[in-house]
Amino acid sequence: MFVRFITSFINENGDIETGIFNAVAFIRDHSLTQDDDVNKLTALMKWFSRYLAKPDRFSNSSNKNPAAISLSWFKDTAKTDIQKIFELKEILLKYEIVIEIVTSKNPGYIVYEDKHQVSAIPFKLDRKKVL
Repeated sequence: MFVRFITSFINENGDIETGIFNAVAFIRDHSLTQDDDVNKLTALMKWFSRYLAKPDRFSNSSNKNPAAISLSWFKDTAKTDIQKIFELKEILLKYEIVIEIVTSKNPGYIVYEDKHQVSAIPFKLDRKKVL
């Protein structure tokens, strides 16, 4: 089973950011965010930078402008990573950023995989459920 955390967060430029890490960066850097929350978010993001690899591939194409971009999913066995995401989720909720949890047995065509996560291009029928 795979787990994805998404939000309908729209940043100050009007761009839709569906990944939780994009929402975290915005809230962490926002002037109205409480210092204690900034410190917690910074510490959590440092943890992810240290322990969660950044996928080196997000498409199944070697072209510079691939048509399909993949989405990141945690493996359900990545218990510590998921627990840390729930810590992020709790802080974001204080700032009215709601995080939705989506699960899938098959997230799509996998273009990257490591011990904790996959990056997969969603199947056409599933795209609306995971974005």
